[in-house]
Amino acid sequence: MSIGVGAESGTTMPLRVAIYDVEPYGGKGSDGLFDGASVELWRRVAEDCHWPYQLTLISRLDDLLSGLEAHRYDVGIGAITITSERLTRVDFSYPTHRSGVAAVFAKRTGAASAFHDYGTAAGELGILIGAIFILLAIIGVLMWWFERPHAGKDGSTETASSVTSWHEGVYWAVVTMTTVGYGDKTPKTHLGRALAVLWMVGSLVLVSLLTTNLIARITVSRVEGIIANRTGDLTGKRLVAVSGSSGAEYLDDQRLAYQKFDNLPDALGAVASGKADAVVNSIGALQYLVRTRFADRLDPPHGVLAPAYMAFALPMNSELKRPLDRALTVVSANPEWRSVEDTYFGQ
Repeated sequence: MSIGVGAESGTTMPLRVAIYDVEPYGGKGSDGLFDGASVELWRRVAEDCHWPYQLTLISRLDDLLSGLEAHRYDVGIGAITITSERLTRVDFSYPTHRSGVAAVFAKRTGAASAFHDYGTAAGELGILIGAIFILLAIIGVLMWWFERPHAGKDGSTETASSVTSWHEGVYWAVVTMTTVGYGDKTPKTHLGRALAVLWMVGSLVLVSLLTTNLIARITVSRVEGIIANRTGDLTGKRLVAVSGSSGAEYLDDQRLAYQKFDNLPDALGAVASGKADAVVNSIGALQYLVRTRFADRLDPPHGVLAPAYMAFALPMNSELKRPLDRALTVVSANPEWRSVEDTYFGQ
């Protein structure tokens, strides 16, 4: 319990403020004092409104919301995302932090990672690869057509070329495109040689186009990690989320199965140890914990599954809402507060 005393005369009962224990929004530091982005913001708001208050740390969000419903607390602060489900239980203030639901995956290393990145990149270039195979078949058939044996005057077939069937034509097209150049299948007619020249030049363009696109996609994948910005990116993955969190509510809405954890560090630890594939949670908390505790084992979140905002939670029809909104508008617009916020979330 921590008490902050305001200067307003006549105020005898301090506000009961519940902090949802999720870094970097709220918690207790090594010195035993309450800290976090939401705690810092609340202190400025309380000072602006001259409100005395008591701070209580709550480990489970559902306990905090239930306490607000039962009027055991006057305000709930921390990593509390505004969602439609929570709006049926409590009221919310002016938004305090920009947020959103995101996913974190384990870092991929070794040969398995390389094959995975290559397969993913090849899958993204499916249209180009399919077009190349179609062109190989067309060029092969055309080469056979130009080089096919012709009937002589005596009824016998005559040919000087070694491309005597359509599958030999396709074989020649593949060998030529890959610049292997065995020389065992060569065109002899003028039309066949003209087609060969066109295909040699065209093959250089196609191969360079395919190679540069593959390298670019693999490089982006290695630099950015796995990007999850739609529900389909989570399909088939072993998912985990914190009970009652915005990530859990998102997965429930999308009807995706997941394992529940009591806190975010344990959920991230399950992914880091290979027991799960991804954690779904608010992006700010994920970024902070990955950077400070799991930087060597987890990739930071890339992409947002569902944008959202965080706010202070209030009991329904609370008289604090109007003065709280006014104070939040003033404090959050102050450049000094933005510099403080950057110390928790970065630029």
